[in-house]
Amino acid sequence: MKIKYQLYKYLLADALSAFVTWVIFYVFRRIEVDLSPFSLNLFMPQYNARILFPLVPIFWIFIYWLSGYYGEVCFKSRLSEFLTTITSTFFGTLILFFAIVIDDPVSDYTVFYTSYLLLFGMQFTFTYVTRLCITTITQKNMQLRRIGFDTLIIGVGEKAVKLQSDLDSMPKSLGFNVVGFAYAHSDSKVCVDSKSVLGNINDLENLLLKYKITVVIIALDIVNESEIYDLMHVLCGKSVKIKLIPSRYELLTGSVKLTNIYGIPMVDLTEVVMPEWQKSVKRLADIVVSALVLIILSPVYAIIALRIYKQPIYKQERIGLHGKSFVMYKFRTMVIDAEKGQALLSSKDDNRIISIGHFLRKYRLDELPQFLNVLKGDMSLIGPRPEREYFINQIVKDAPYYYMLSNVRPGLTSWGMVKFGYAQTVEQMIERANYDVLYLENMSIVVDCKIAIYTIKTIITGKGI
Repeated sequence: MKIKYQLYKYLLADALSAFVTWVIFYVFRRIEVDLSPFSLNLFMPQYNARILFPLVPIFWIFIYWLSGYYGEVCFKSRLSEFLTTITSTFFGTLILFFAIVIDDPVSDYTVFYTSYLLLFGMQFTFTYVTRLCITTITQKNMQLRRIGFDTLIIGVGEKAVKLQSDLDSMPKSLGFNVVGFAYAHSDSKVCVDSKSVLGNINDLENLLLKYKITVVIIALDIVNESEIYDLMHVLCGKSVKIKLIPSRYELLTGSVKLTNIYGIPMVDLTEVVMPEWQKSVKRLADIVVSALVLIILSPVYAIIALRIYKQPIYKQERIGLHGKSFVMYKFRTMVIDAEKGQALLSSKDDNRIISIGHFLRKYRLDELPQFLNVLKGDMSLIGPRPEREYFINQIVKDAPYYYMLSNVRPGLTSWGMVKFGYAQTVEQMIERANYDVLYLENMSIVVDCKIAIYTIKTIITGKGI
């Protein structure tokens, strides 16, 4: 199943629904309509219809993106779809109404109420009906096993056999098309059909590419924590869903969440606790704030660049979302070629720091170019600080859970930076990472705002070092 094609279906349906709604609404407002038991005198709208016809669908696509509707397009709940659609349509209609319709002259203010209800009713009806059709058809095809996600099961023992049996015997398929199995180091015996064993986890990357795997389910008889983290290290950069068949302890402690009453209990290791609509708001804030900072503080950028003079921008490769590398920008605070090909951490009294570098680091002004990374989407305003691969390989030896941080965009500032600050050793990096893992479990707009406030306080007081 192609996820992007499913997304295109929803985008096209929403755009057409918005266009048809606005055309009908415009036509109704151009004519006089008798509505029993009262007459509603509709009037000539005071806006340019030719301009709004293409713009209104774009507006609605933005509203629906902001609501988080396009965040998950394959495993949709029809109840949550109804609630999301009616909520986003209600507020979107309010914005559209007060931005455009409210300027029209009226002889009776009841026209406003009826016009709003007419616009809201049509927008919701057309949007929800088309969405419901797409979702229902997709779910039906999935349940009948006509479409699905190519799935690899890690494990060849009894738990793997039971998982396949449960998936095959379900009257309504969950959409997991099991392609085969892969050996794990902890497997002591093979219980599955040997013909369905595709290889072992040492060859996991090749298996994902060869069989176009989109979902990996870890079903090990003996759950080894270090092995789970090793698997995540391989999978985190492959944009696949990682699910784990839980132990009895995890079931009893309530750490397993079901989104489908027909579903098999699984732990989603790639799930982020932040709701989809908050993710969209977070990304919108990233774009708006970073763009404003780059524009408003452009004179500051120029002054700092002139003061540093030679090679003012320092580029460094860091590891970001899903384990993918990107180039991070900073103002250079050290002598040119300070590391000489060797990755080194710095300290407060590092003799490699240039004269202006102490000032920049104290007030964290050296991080200003990273707003460009935020605008590009490499980073977010708030999130775990990105590290270099060299140090990540050292961190995971003692803290293998560090790979969990790759599930979110790295940030310009983080809970770890606020609580701990700059790290001068790998041990301090691990200690700081503990705060970032805690952030991962408590992500929300409110927490991001708190971190932003404390970061501003840190900058103002000059406690950047």
